[in-house]
Amino acid sequence: MSDTFRVEPAEEHESTCACCGNRTRTVWGYVYASELPLACYWIQWTASRPDHPPNFDFLIGTWGNDEVNDKQLVSWLFNPSSGGGSFMAIDSASRPAARSTLCAKALTRQEVVNNGALMQQATDLIDAVWLGDPRLLEVREFAE
Repeated sequence: MSDTFRVEPAEEHESTCACCGNRTRTVWGYVYASELPLACYWIQWTASRPDHPPNFDFLIGTWGNDEVNDKQLVSWLFNPSSGGGSFMAIDSASRPAARSTLCAKALTRQEVVNNGALMQQATDLIDAVWLGDPRLLEVREFAE
């Protein structure tokens, strides 16, 4: 992971899970590389329900220039398990961020895993947010 990544947590939202009625949290923020904005992220999970895999969404691209919209949505599902867990790239078209006017393209799983440079960047972003956003304590505990 790049030592130059900086995670800046922003806001959060709570709602109710449609299938179980538990509290669902969505947190979001930004990741900077060498002080330049690189991505916006959203993480969504259902409280106390590790059986509802948390979603990690990253909108990666050019920020700060409204004339350029090259932002691509990369989405992951986190499958927690005792002693760890794993991330799996998923099709991002069904994720809420895909409907944002900021999103130029919602990538498929295949588009992510078949692009080595993008896959590396996306996994670096997961590492940065996993370690850098303290609001993910409950999600990290799902994997213990």
